[in-house]
Amino acid sequence: MHSEQETVRAPKNTTSAKKNMLTIVLAVVAVAAVTAAFWLYRNPPQTQSDKSNTKIGESIDSVLVTRKITAIPFMATDLPTVFYTADAAGNVLYYELANGEYVQIEPTGTMELSVPLSGQQIPVKIPYIERDGVLTGFGLFTSDGADTGVYIYNFVMFKVCNLPSAYSADGKCLLLAYTDQTRAYTMDPVWEEAYVLNRSNGTTERFLSENNRTLGITGAVRSDFCMVTDTALHTETPMVPFLSARGRDQSDDENAAMDIYVKNGDKETLAAQNAIGRYVKPLENGGFAFMRKTEGGFETVKSENGTQTVISSFYSGFGTACIRSGDWILSKEDGRVHSTYDTRVYTPTGYKINPLVFSVSPDEKYIVMAGTVLNALDYQVYIYNIETGKYATFNEPNYAAHSNMRFIDNTTVTYYVLNVDGFENVVLDVSKVK
Repeated sequence: MHSEQETVRAPKNTTSAKKNMLTIVLAVVAVAAVTAAFWLYRNPPQTQSDKSNTKIGESIDSVLVTRKITAIPFMATDLPTVFYTADAAGNVLYYELANGEYVQIEPTGTMELSVPLSGQQIPVKIPYIERDGVLTGFGLFTSDGADTGVYIYNFVMFKVCNLPSAYSADGKCLLLAYTDQTRAYTMDPVWEEAYVLNRSNGTTERFLSENNRTLGITGAVRSDFCMVTDTALHTETPMVPFLSARGRDQSDDENAAMDIYVKNGDKETLAAQNAIGRYVKPLENGGFAFMRKTEGGFETVKSENGTQTVISSFYSGFGTACIRSGDWILSKEDGRVHSTYDTRVYTPTGYKINPLVFSVSPDEKYIVMAGTVLNALDYQVYIYNIETGKYATFNEPNYAAHSNMRFIDNTTVTYYVLNVDGFENVVLDVSKVK
C-alpha cells in the first residue's frame, strides 16, 4: 500500500464549467438523438394478460429516487456508489450517492504525473479514491489554449486503478489513457494506452508492448494498436486479452473488425480475428469471449485453449438491430437478452418498445430499457422482473436520448439525459416491480 499523500482539493466548479470537456461533442449527441427519433416502433404487440403487468403508476416518479441537473454528468468509477465529474480545466471532483443524494467527498490523495506519449510529456493531476483495497482515480489533460508544451494532443483522459491480480506489485498500479474526446462521457471506455505506474516516483513502463507501432500523420502513435477495456482487465489469470487493428487499415468506426491479442506475462500472441464491438471478456480458465463479424450479422464466440466455439448467432446488424450493455446483447426485434459468454437468454414479457439503452442487474433479476414506443415524443422506461415475469412501463417526460444506463447495485439504476438545462442525472429504484 502506498504511503499517505497530502490531499489536494480540486477547485470548485464555476459557471465556466459549463464549457466542459464535452462541449465540442454535443453535436454528436444531438445527432444520435435525432437519428433515434425517426426510428418508429415496428414490432408487433405481444399478446399479454393484464395480470402480467405490475401496475404501479404510469409516471416514472413512482420509481424515481432523484433527478439532478448538472453542467457535467456524474460518471462511474470502480467503486459502485462513487462518481466523478471532470471539467474543461481538468478539475476532477468526486461524489458519493447515498440516500438518493450526490454528496461531494474528498479524494484520498492526488498524483501529479508527467506521462510519456508519442514523444511528448503529458502533465496531469489525478485525484484518487482508495477504499477497501480498490484504487480509482481520473485526470484530464486539455490544452484549452494554454501553453503546455504538448503539441500533438489537446485532450487525454487518464485513469488509475489496480493492476490485474496476476500482475499486482507493491507500490504499483495501472495507468490508462485515451485521446478520443468524443468518448469522454462513455461508461464503457476503450483505453488506448496502458502503463504500470510506480506510485513512489511517478515513473512508468508499458503494460502492453509497443513493438512495431507506427506513427500517424499528426505525429501521434497509432491509437488502435493496443486497446484494452475495463472488462478485459478484470481477470484473475495472467491472460489479459486486448484489441488491436495493427494488421488493418486504421478506422474510426467503432464496429469495424479488429483482432484480439492476449498478454500472458511478457508474451503477447494473436488469439482471434474479426472481433467487433470493441468488446472482449476474460473467462475463468484463461480463455475469453468476444463478438465476431459474419456475412449475415455476427456471433458470440468462446475461445479456450486455442479452440473457438460459437455460442450464439445473430442474423442482424450489431449496433443497429442488436445492442450491447456489459455482458449482455439485446435483440431489438424481439426483446430477447442474450449473454455474451454462455447460452443464457431472457425473454421479457410486454415488450413494446424500441430500446436505445438497457441494463441487466448484477443478480440477473431485473432488465431495464429506455426508448421510444409510438413516436419520438413517446419515450418510456420499461422494467422487467425476470424472476416473477412481471413488468411495468413508465412514461418518461424527458424524451431526449438516454445514456450510460447501468445498475450500481441489484435494484438501483442510474443514467443521464442531455437537455437544454444541462445533464439530467436520474436514479431509479426498480425493486417496486415485483
